Amino acid sequence: MTMRELITKNLPLNRKERFYTGTVFPMIVGKDNFRHLDRLFPLLDGIQWPNSSVSADSSNIQFFTEYSLRESLPGSGRTFQDLPPTKDTPDTVMVIDGHPKVLIAIEAKMFDVPSRDELTAQMAAQAKVLAVIEKTLLVDSVHHIALLPRVLSDRMGEVPFPILTWESLLDAYRPICAGDHFFELLAIALEDYGKLVSFEVTFGRNNEESIPGRMIYCRFKDGTLTKEWMGRNGGLYGLKLQADLASGKWRTQKYETRTDTPPGLRRNWFQILEFVSLVDSLQPAGAGQQGGQPKSQPDNEPPFNGNS
Repeated sequence: MTMRELITKNLPLNRKERFYTGTVFPMIVGKDNFRHLDRLFPLLDGIQWPNSSVSADSSNIQFFTEYSLRESLPGSGRTFQDLPPTKDTPDTVMVIDGHPKVLIAIEAKMFDVPSRDELTAQMAAQAKVLAVIEKTLLVDSVHHIALLPRVLSDRMGEVPFPILTWESLLDAYRPICAGDHFFELLAIALEDYGKLVSFEVTFGRNNEESIPGRMIYCRFKDGTLTKEWMGRNGGLYGLKLQADLASGKWRTQKYETRTDTPPGLRRNWFQILEFVSLVDSLQPAGAGQQGGQPKSQPDNEPPFNGNS
């Protein structure tokens, strides 16, 4: 039975973004213990070939997927100065400690379809983390790249970062990976892209917990909030959130929240620290130091006057 017949008869093809970024991509480029990285480097923007080694005793390659530098620091004894408070990090991070020393960061998309502005904003947020890594590790060159299906790449137009297509990756690795399980899965996913791609976000799909705005504010201020993102239709400066702030409804309005970065389209999502800063900026002069109240005192509202 062919792989396509299996997909038709048994489980449908996986559409989760993390499957392609965290499993399919490394299974292709990491084939035979990364001995075929020479096929990846020419696809990347202006990269100078580094000396690389993958032997168990002399490896100089670090390859991480779904990597968060902020979450990886505790217990490491390491310090990265001026690290942004958020966890924005590309899907794949690779450091090759050779000559030159190279940092490669790849943000991959498959079936989620961000707009050009959304992807640009995501790349810009990641770049702040990469700049800290570059400075701390004394990296010679940084290559920050978006990995997209060709159809999505064509729709992006001009963007301030290089783009690699999944199709180019297939072409580069076909001579050594054709017939491999994950290579063929990727080929089928790209063949069926038009049927599988998602152009809309289902309401509530990315929500982890709905929390009233006042509780979000107070828990953020007292350091007990575990969420970093919140959502409202239209985003931070959309009409709905602006109406919430103007009327004071934001205190009782329940907002969708997430611990990590929302996948795919993010036009309705924003960081909670941006929301708190916006609330603080609208407070009467001199009230800013009174804003945070412990969640154990839910009746003590932040001093923002919603009608001012």
